[in-house]
Amino acid sequence: MSDSEVTVGMSLPLDSDGFLRRECPTCEREFKWLHTSEGEGESPADGGYFCPYCGVQAPANAWLTQAQVELAKNTVATEVVGPMLERFARDIKFSVRYDPPEKLAPLTEVDDMIRVDFACHPSAPLKLLEDWSQSARCLLCGQPADQLPDSASGK
Repeated sequence: MSDSEVTVGMSLPLDSDGFLRRECPTCEREFKWLHTSEGEGESPADGGYFCPYCGVQAPANAWLTQAQVELAKNTVATEVVGPMLERFARDIKFSVRYDPPEKLAPLTEVDDMIRVDFACHPSAPLKLLEDWSQSARCLLCGQPADQLPDSASGK
């Protein structure tokens, strides 16, 4: 890593079943996918993942929720920008006024949503909004599920 690069860590919580909350960049509906360690699990199709609701495909890095984006911005502001400005002002003996934002609390995750499994990719189940009553699409290939979410089918 060079002097011009900065690495900042941020953890995202999982629910008690190991699912990570995500948001479609197109329809903005939230869902959860089963978290796997990097390098494990199946890779998405070329072009990225498919939204289980609207079916639109987007790159792997496009699925953060609004709360996750805000936490990332806040982490950069409080851990990188603020300290960098303080060092800059100290090094050149210059007065800089910067009102850093208050550091946000870590995100938490609730056990909500209904699990849906896919015959095409059984290792990639999802959790969908409890009031979703339409078929869902597979995150990896975009194919519709053979089942409706449990809440819609009356299970």
